[in-house]
Amino acid sequence: MKQFLLRYAVAAGVLCLVGLQDATAQAVRLMGMITDADTRTGLPAVSVWNKRNGMGTVSNESGRYYIEALPGDTIEFSSLSYVRTAYVAPGISATRNVEMKRHIMGLQGISIRGRIYKQDSLSIREEYEKYFGYKRPGAMDVLKTLPSNPITALTYLVPSRARKRKEKFGEQLKYWEEEKHIDYRYNPDLVAKVTKLESPELDSFMLAYRPPYNFLLNATEYDLLLFIKQSFERYQRQKGVLRRDTSEQQ
Repeated sequence: MKQFLLRYAVAAGVLCLVGLQDATAQAVRLMGMITDADTRTGLPAVSVWNKRNGMGTVSNESGRYYIEALPGDTIEFSSLSYVRTAYVAPGISATRNVEMKRHIMGLQGISIRGRIYKQDSLSIREEYEKYFGYKRPGAMDVLKTLPSNPITALTYLVPSRARKRKEKFGEQLKYWEEEKHIDYRYNPDLVAKVTKLESPELDSFMLAYRPPYNFLLNATEYDLLLFIKQSFERYQRQKGVLRRDTSEQQ
């Protein structure tokens, strides 16, 4: 019993020291815009990763990011089909824009878009595996961990901003991976071939009839082509109705 209480005392002491260390550390705020190096357009869904503490975030739809770090931390940026880049956090809060270069995706005239996409997706899944499937520790996790590692068990009982950030990061990673999977299969080249539409009408059609991720997960190429064809038929019928209504009003 004494040894058990001693282990708890040591664990509590370690937690206090960690808390004091975090409190005295001077965090800096880093923000900026992530863009494609060639087009200069903002890149959404880029994973922004603090390699020291394992915390991260994802750039928003316009390519902007925000992350906290300690001076000297390495901040890494990664995204499907782009070369990873990184920089070291400075001693003060700062704005730092990041340009990302695309992978070379063709060899001797052969498109390897699908292979690159799958390789990048798998590598990101492997690196961020603990975040994709992260779940908040429950009572059973505490009971299972308590005998062998009381320090970890105690951290499960203490409200933690780090755990909340992990949950949010995992949700963001999963959402943007699903969106990229949709973009990969439901791409403008394929839709244009079926519908014969051109931008900007093509963009409007694709946005209005964007297929859900769960459908594409199991859909064959035939299923996807049929989906586009049927969606385009509905689109044309709606356009016809709008034209009739407009002519009647005139």
